[in-house]
Amino acid sequence: MKRIESHIKRPHSHRGTQKGSLVPRTRRDTHQAQERSPSATAQRVPLQVDNPGDSPNEVSDKSLSEIDVFGTGLQNEIGTNNCFLNVIIESLWHMRRFRDEFFGRWRSCHAHVGEPCVVCALYQIFTSLRTAYIFQKGEKKIASTNAQRKPVSPTRLRKALLSYGEQSNNFQMGQMNDASEVLTAIFDCFHKSFISGSNVSGAGSVGNCKISSFANTSCIAHFLFGMDIFECMKCINCGLQSRSSAQTLYFHHVNAFELRRLKGMCRTSSFDVLLHFLRINDQFSCDRCHKLNHISHTLSNPPRFFTIVLGWRECESDDDINDTIGALDTKIDIAVFYPQRGLKNAIKYKLVSVICYIGEQCRCFAYSHEGEKWLMCDDTLVEAIDGDTTDVLKICQQQHLQPQLLFFEAEE
Repeated sequence: MKRIESHIKRPHSHRGTQKGSLVPRTRRDTHQAQERSPSATAQRVPLQVDNPGDSPNEVSDKSLSEIDVFGTGLQNEIGTNNCFLNVIIESLWHMRRFRDEFFGRWRSCHAHVGEPCVVCALYQIFTSLRTAYIFQKGEKKIASTNAQRKPVSPTRLRKALLSYGEQSNNFQMGQMNDASEVLTAIFDCFHKSFISGSNVSGAGSVGNCKISSFANTSCIAHFLFGMDIFECMKCINCGLQSRSSAQTLYFHHVNAFELRRLKGMCRTSSFDVLLHFLRINDQFSCDRCHKLNHISHTLSNPPRFFTIVLGWRECESDDDINDTIGALDTKIDIAVFYPQRGLKNAIKYKLVSVICYIGEQCRCFAYSHEGEKWLMCDDTLVEAIDGDTTDVLKICQQQHLQPQLLFFEAEE
């Protein structure tokens, strides 16, 4: 049996319609889906700021834990096609642990990557988001100025990514790209920027680094998102050990079709158990006796954030989308499918952000720790959702949104 991951196609929802590529439903399909969908449960929240005597630039990192920060939206003018970039920015911004680490590490030594620098460009966007919409808890609230409400432009980061990846021809101005490709590029820049800045030797790129390169915590991508995985296949028939390797992974790829097909056969199984079944069904032939075996994957260190990439087929019906979302859970135990070396304890995670697409549009759902609310971020629009994490998945089903990236954060 071939490996399931070899069949996974990332949803290049903004690319051409070449045979075999993943493309979104048409605008007409999107319009029909929206007409059939119940009205969204999101409600606009007035964003206000207290103590106008303080300069927005003087807002400290410490104050972020004492105030609600829902954040303003991000610009996506006609023809710029920034939605795939905006959803990544919004997801990273609302991950409080990532935001705190990023602000702290930026002040330390880092090498500039790209022209302009990708890390510096993201820092400038985060600074603008931090100072745009801030309001204190309590009865007295003072609205922010019109200048502070203005959506933040992601153009500098896009130019930085274009400069960094010019050989791959990605991120051209006005060109549509894949959200997971953006995240991969940003992680790669983090690696080269922070590892180089810390004078650590033997550091490679995100795509080909060895675990030994990640022994330090200099790189924020490795520190928060990286999973050091040891793979090995031991034949159940002759005992031969083969296919041993060590690598660091940032994403767990899941085939949407295989997931919902398995859910149909195992209706009572949880999401993490389904992921375990998908992994053990991925089998290879023994080099000695040719018996089929699955590869064991042992986790050396659980990440702070566990990221799943859902791969979709070219054409997905509304029922297919709903069935796939129905297989997802808001909480998972990654030890079920990634056992930790030497330990049998549960490694529990909760959903904190979802990036979806419908037609040619990307949308982000993110949990605000400060506001203790789920937010829907759609370019310039930031709305608070009237509901909990389960309601986020229900909205995706109602509006036939296709989740592409799911971010889970380790429970305390």
